[in-house]
Amino acid sequence: MRALIGILVPGLVAASTGVAAATDQPILSDVSIRLFEQTDAGVIPVARRVYATHFDATRTRMLGLEISATYAKPESAVEVPITCSMQRPDGSLAASDRPMTFQLFTDYTESNSANLLWGVATAEDWLPGNYQVECRVDGQVIGQAQFEIMLNPSDIANAEIRVAALQIYPVDRQLPARTDRKYVNTLVGAETRRIGVELEFTHAPLGRAMVIPAECYFFWPDGQTSLPVLLSYEPQAAWPGGYSAGASGWDQPGNWLQGVYTVTCMIYGHPVAVDRFVVE
Repeated sequence: MRALIGILVPGLVAASTGVAAATDQPILSDVSIRLFEQTDAGVIPVARRVYATHFDATRTRMLGLEISATYAKPESAVEVPITCSMQRPDGSLAASDRPMTFQLFTDYTESNSANLLWGVATAEDWLPGNYQVECRVDGQVIGQAQFEIMLNPSDIANAEIRVAALQIYPVDRQLPARTDRKYVNTLVGAETRRIGVELEFTHAPLGRAMVIPAECYFFWPDGQTSLPVLLSYEPQAAWPGGYSAGASGWDQPGNWLQGVYTVTCMIYGHPVAVDRFVVE
């Protein structure tokens, strides 16, 4: 479900907002705020963003915020500074980790802007509960959005094990050691032979060894679905988490279609992680 302000979408409450002319800034109308999650540092392109109003406390690392708005066509390009804050479930406020601006173009009357505004350290989890985001221009509110961080049930029925991350990386011929993997969100089709999938698992020491099978499917740009990449996570009794990886592809490059792919990984038929990547 998408968190929108200013655009009417079935099932969502919307309210149009704008910036008053008295602020000496251009008036932004039909403001829409959407949130998306990601694990890497750069802002992912629009095609890879999975917008949501609910996020997992364990798996979510960074939250990106995208603002879309309409405006009167300006005589020259204008960059409007935007200040966004986040109220946590305990009532405390968090300023954005990075600056946010909105670009108005002379040839358009609508545009959008995005940045990664909040995150948690690798060893930490988000505080579960309801969050409120508010964005302002010159102190005046232009839009708000709400989202919920949830501590979801374990991904394994008989153990407290959760999938913490899904990573994509290129594979030449042999699966590289984890320290040698280069995680990416964009690959070059003419150079790519195989594409690897890695699942990261988080848990306390289990006290026993286990074998956990997983299946990851690639949904192609043309609608076809790949054969599953079969993974097997086999934690030992004292492990405090771990990884499992596999790959799919060909001996020769050039077989991957250009476009956006969706990867879905499942354990015992239950989806546990979803991500997207682009082949150029």
